[in-house]
Parts: sequence; C-alpha cells; structure tokens
Amino acid sequence: MAVSAVLIALCSVSAALEFQDDAKALTLLEDGKPVYVYHYTMVTPPEGVDARYRRLAYMHPLYGLEGEVLTQDFPADHFHHRGVFWAWPECTVGDRKIDVWSMDGAHQVQEMLSRHLAADAAQIAVINHWVFDDAPSVPQVREKISITTYPTTNNQRAIDFDMTFSNVSGKMVTFLGAENKGYGGLCFRPDNAHKPMHFTTKDGQIPEDQLRYDTPWADVSFEKVGDGSDEAATPTPQVGVAIFQHPDNPGYPHPGWIFRHYSFLGVSWPHEQTHVLQPGESFTLKYRMLVHQGSAEEAKVKEAFEEYLEEVKEN
Repeated sequence: MAVSAVLIALCSVSAALEFQDDAKALTLLEDGKPVYVYHYTMVTPPEGVDARYRRLAYMHPLYGLEGEVLTQDFPADHFHHRGVFWAWPECTVGDRKIDVWSMDGAHQVQEMLSRHLAADAAQIAVINHWVFDDAPSVPQVREKISITTYPTTNNQRAIDFDMTFSNVSGKMVTFLGAENKGYGGLCFRPDNAHKPMHFTTKDGQIPEDQLRYDTPWADVSFEKVGDGSDEAATPTPQVGVAIFQHPDNPGYPHPGWIFRHYSFLGVSWPHEQTHVLQPGESFTLKYRMLVHQGSAEEAKVKEAFEEYLEEVKEN
C-alpha cells in the first residue's frame, strides 16, 4: 500500500530538528540546513539511463554539517548505486532470484512512513516490501527500517539505522553477496566528485581497495568540493562518514567490509556466506553512521566508536 501523497508544512518540536514533506520525499533539517532526503516514492532515472533503475526507499542527498552534498545517485560507473541504501546482489525466494540490488525484475514498495520529533532526536520508521515486478502486490521480504538522527555535537552528527528483514513469502529466502566480491547490506555511495577517498579502520588508513576486511568500524573521508576559483589555495578541509557496527549484529564484528576508492563504503554481511531465512524468520542489523568534519583522525572517530559501545551497553 503506497504512502498517501499528503503535502504537509514543516512540523517541529524544537528549533533544531524539523521535517519537510513534499509528497515525494521527506527532508530532515537541522537549524534550517538539510540533513538528508529520504525518498518514499519512485524516483525515475535521468535521461539516458535504463528505466529499470528506478528506485525508492533510500537516502539522497546525505548532507555534511555545512550543507554540502556527500552522496551520489545514478553514478555513471554504477547506475544502481543510490546514496545511502540497503540491498543484496544475490537473493532468492524459493528458486527465483529477487534482485533489489541492481533492480533487475524486483523492487521495494513503500507501505508505511511515520515520523517522530523530540528535542533530542528525529526518527522515521518505514516498512517496505520486496516484490517481483510481475507480482507487485505480493510481498516476498518485509523490511522494517528505523532511522534516528541526533542533533550535531562537537562537529559530529550521529544517525542510527535499525533494520529488520523478514521472510513473508512462504518459501525459503536466501541472502548472499556477489561471488568473489561480497557486497550487500548497508551501503554508502559518496559523490565521486570528492575523490580521492581516504579509508580508515581500527588498524589505521587503508590505501588499497578491499573486498573483505575485518573491523568493527570504518570511515571514509574526502575533501569538500570547492568552487574551483583558487586552485593555489590551501588544501580544502575534509569531511567524512564513519559506520559503526552494533555489537548485537549477527557475527559481530562481521568481516565483510568493502572499500572501493572509486567511491563506495559498504558493510557487507553475510558477504560470501549464504544466510537462509525459513518462512516467518527474520534478522536484524544495526549501525551508526557518523557524519563529521575533518579526517577520521581529526574527528577522533576511533574514540567516538568506543563511546558508541558504552552508550549501547547502557541502553
């Protein structure tokens, strides 16, 4: 069931965080500056891109703390990449592939969108169904996604993702990454105009691409995009996004991180190991995304992860 296309004005509890709904997408603002846009209606590909790459249920743009766009949609090198998204390249329902990764014959359909504002957080909760294009009213997998955003403090903005995937098909459902690559799960596609990408983990900087890396957190930082007016100017300051694994995740810390210097950061689970859901079964994945100023070292991302673990224990 599609979300009702109701145009609403700004709704706000505090001056800091507020939502704006244009009946196509939901925008979160903090002190009037955009934080992210969540698309709950279908986004049509730009001219020259195959219509099958239409998409919904994802976040783009994700903005930096000063309003700069951090993500990319429909990038020419991977048309299926889309800002902040969650999908798997190799899933089956029974003996049939269901592909919400490259959107080949399957898509997500929005069922519900709710939002809640408090003085200390803004939350949206959505339910999406994975469906086959030839049976759009028959759900196969139900995803329940909660996204909670906290006000900026110390040049950092935390966004928590709580994602539960349930088999509602009546058949066995499998989740798997691409052969010899992995992929699948929570994905962040930076705008490649920001290149080069600088990846950092618990072990320090990672200069080469990785298709499997064992770390509980990872960060990608890059230079802000300037206006090009002064090429001889001091190097542009960096911005970055880190992803923290929640210790309750299956197989924590799962070792399937993907670092691609063309512009991709992904927490790949179950990577190259098939995860099976029998009818009625589900699994939950939780992550914190930390948007920050400066490099990973300057932003003290390692310390922020330790604080996150302490916060999780207390809750």
